[in-house]
Amino acid sequence: MNLERRDILMGAAGLGLAAMAQGAGAQKFGAAKVPVIDVHTHNFTPRWVEMLRKHPDADTKLLPTKPDETIEYRGAPIVRLAPDMTNLDMRIAAMDKAGVDVAIISLTAPNVFWSTREVAIETARNVNDDFAAAERKYPGRIKWMASLPWQYPDAAIEELKRVQGMGAAGLCLTTNMVGMLPDNELFHPVWKAVEESGLPAFIHPTVPMVDIKKWGVESFGLANTIGFTSDTTLVYARFILTGFMDKFEGLKLIACHGGGTLPYLIARMDKMWENTTSRRLVNKPPSAYFRKFWYDAIVYDQPTLEFLVKQVGEDRVLYGSDYPFSIQDMVGVKARVSALPPVQRDKILGTNAQQLFKL
Repeated sequence: MNLERRDILMGAAGLGLAAMAQGAGAQKFGAAKVPVIDVHTHNFTPRWVEMLRKHPDADTKLLPTKPDETIEYRGAPIVRLAPDMTNLDMRIAAMDKAGVDVAIISLTAPNVFWSTREVAIETARNVNDDFAAAERKYPGRIKWMASLPWQYPDAAIEELKRVQGMGAAGLCLTTNMVGMLPDNELFHPVWKAVEESGLPAFIHPTVPMVDIKKWGVESFGLANTIGFTSDTTLVYARFILTGFMDKFEGLKLIACHGGGTLPYLIARMDKMWENTTSRRLVNKPPSAYFRKFWYDAIVYDQPTLEFLVKQVGEDRVLYGSDYPFSIQDMVGVKARVSALPPVQRDKILGTNAQQLFKL
């Protein structure tokens, strides 16, 4: 699609993102009848990097590695700042090559959960402003999720109000924020404001707040493959079992990487719930809440994807790539989703995201 045609389509309010079904991805990969929308894809911004360079703390710092700097968090190297981590032109080229129409970018771990109150607030504002500018620069291709300084609830609520007027499609936070899990009561005022906003909340895992060396995940990428997925599973299990989901029934929550191990363990959680009647905080089994969440399709093989869809339902799965991390699979995830039956394929590639994010 040439620039002139894209501008016409994006400027037609009545057509909206449905017009993208005739866009770059749909033309090249004619099977899908909907725009391909990537809900799990990240960007750092140059101003974010500069803030971390100037204001590291004991847990979060930049290491001068080669060929690129590395972000170290709690003793684990979690991000190598390769050029595609901040370069949006490289992103658009990768999307065009893979046949992805829209990317809803977000700031991944460590997000803005480091240093002082002033640094966290300024960094969140900088990133949200930069993401809004990216959407203006690439209309119809880039949407974005806002970051909030959750560790300072009053400031988080203030920033939430600001980004709602800037076009944020959703919010991104992490599975623990300076050691506090998202169901912590400190965050409840923020969650109430998020619920009232109607914005989806994408919860990305980070290094669990444990001694990673004693746990044994400090090397071999295990902080990512085991640590991240364990933190996701823990967070959503607590959302269910603490009564959090009964208190905030209107929240729209997205679990990364296929929900960690939650789809695999939900029956075990039901069994434990049945056997702990005196300690229950909820009156329904965990599986009754299971399909209230959304899950991305980043699971890396076909049988696991099909299992996920069967467990949570075709309406609750979203296309994601994890671009631009080394573990990203923009092409592979799209191919596996495209191999599903057409109704499932189209919902997961784009329709579910259109409805959830109101695109």
